Amino acid sequence: MKRISLVSVLLLTALPVILVAPFFYRTLVADFTMWKAMETGAKGMVLALALTSLLGSVLLFLSIAGKNATLASLIEITYPVFVAVFAFVLFRETHLTPSAIAGGLMVFAGVGLIIWNNP
Repeated sequence: MKRISLVSVLLLTALPVILVAPFFYRTLVADFTMWKAMETGAKGMVLALALTSLLGSVLLFLSIAGKNATLASLIEITYPVFVAVFAFVLFRETHLTPSAIAGGLMVFAGVGLIIWNNP
């Protein structure tokens, strides 16, 4: 990861999707038809999903390049907590139980320890 550029990593990540896309031609055409029929707000949500996914990939690459893959992956495991937060903020859905909340707090405590001991 430290010898190859971010652009190349992103293109290599997209390559398998591009290679399999022809096998899903009908699904892609149906999705494109649905896309054309969507309202602007719904299109914005789909684009936001795509852009935040791209941003996540870029930030993960930068964290691996800046430190190491082990440290980056240990910190990356916090993403389920953010999924739960954004599910509540965006959709007003909550699927949290007391044990899930406790687990999330432990994950953040662990990440805090990792960051504290790896300047």
